Amino acid sequence: MNVWFTTRRSRLTRRPLVGLATLAAAGVLAAGCGSNGSGGGGGYGGGGAASTTSSGPAGAAMVKAASSKLGMVLVDGGGRTLYLFEKDQPDQSACSGACAAAWPVDQSSGPPKAGSGVKAALLGTIKRGDGTTQVTYNRHPLYYYSGDSGPGQQTGQGLNAFGAKWFVVGPAGSKVG
Repeated sequence: MNVWFTTRRSRLTRRPLVGLATLAAAGVLAAGCGSNGSGGGGGYGGGGAASTTSSGPAGAAMVKAASSKLGMVLVDGGGRTLYLFEKDQPDQSACSGACAAAWPVDQSSGPPKAGSGVKAALLGTIKRGDGTTQVTYNRHPLYYYSGDSGPGQQTGQGLNAFGAKWFVVGPAGSKVG
């Protein structure tokens, strides 16, 4: 019985250390990918790096409106919820490094496509400090939340992280909630 207790206790003690080491490695990786550039104004605000594990679509991004428990909200072509960051300036992202790891940017390799319920005139893009292109809607840079594991989830709604709140975006181009 004493051997079982010692072995079990040893395994239980190692679990938090392994988790802590994993988080530390992810933080170092995210910090290495980020940039603290403040970016410019106008149509091409700079801002930092996108997550190295992009959750966005390959190619030209699709943005459409979908019904949710919060009303009509913007989603990508696969139905994943898109968010805005209140700390951002028009056409300029304030999210890089660890922030972009937690809130991956909605990237596009060409002009984004307007799906149903979305005003094409409100869609745009900005160039980020790492050279990637981020989708904007009504001049708000768009992001995913890493805590959303699939289409239709909105677990990032109203979170206060990285210096400001995060909200889902409505088809009119403003925050919902």
